[in-house]
Parts: sequence; C-alpha cells; structure tokens
Amino acid sequence: MRSRSEVLAIYQRFAAMVRTQYSTPIRVFRADSAGEYISQHLRDILAEQGTLAQFSCPGAHAQNGVAERKHRHILETTRAMMIASSLPPHFWAEAVATSTYLINIQPSAALQGGIPLERLSGSCPDYSTLRLFGCVCMSFSLLVNAPN
Repeated sequence: MRSRSEVLAIYQRFAAMVRTQYSTPIRVFRADSAGEYISQHLRDILAEQGTLAQFSCPGAHAQNGVAERKHRHILETTRAMMIASSLPPHFWAEAVATSTYLINIQPSAALQGGIPLERLSGSCPDYSTLRLFGCVCMSFSLLVNAPN
C-alpha cells in the first residue's frame, strides 16, 4: 500500500479473495478510528456485505490489545531472525513474511493447541520445506534442469 487512499480497494480485493478461497464472508471488520477506515463509502460496503464494523476510540491503544500484541510478536520474531542470520536490512520484507508464516504453522494457545494455517486451510502444513532463515541454498529444480 503506497497511500491510505488505497485501503478501500485493497479491502474489496481481500474480501473477494476470502469469499472465493474460503467460501465465507468476513464477519467483523475491526480497526482503529483512523480517517481511512471511517469513510462513509467503506461503511456502506461493509453494511452491503453484512460485515459488522467495530472501531476503537481514538488513542485507545488498549482497545487494540490483541492486534498490538500480534504485531509486536511478528516484529520481535523478525528482529531475532535478522540478527541471527546477519542479513542486511533490505531483507526485512522477506523476514517479516517468513516470521508470519512460521507463526501461522506453529500450535497456538488461542486455538487450544491448533495450528492457524491448518484451521484456515483444512490441511496440515508441510514442514519438510523449512530451512534456516538466511541460509544459502539452491532449488533442486535448478539442479535437475541444469544443462550438461
């Protein structure tokens, strides 16, 4: 997202993907009361889709506790991976994506030991493809298709 004005279009694409991939609508849209979220156009779209809009009070970070803790967990995991791997800062986006993936394939106390990705997709995650973050590796398909 390059600017806050893109929120509406991004949300509409995300909601369509959720309906298509998981055959379910988004039930609740929770956000802080930032200006990009409280536009009448977004509220109309949420109401049209049957999505309940829940907005926290401005400046009340305690009302966003779960999201704030999850955000902190992702950033702490990312920092740990970046430090352990000694990678340069331009790998930050890959580290955030990897952190999020790793969190989503681990058992979660919030799901009584269930795995978030398994609950979402209905299939067990494949742990055989995991590698040390930042390791030098080559795709096996490159080796198989390499010219003689």
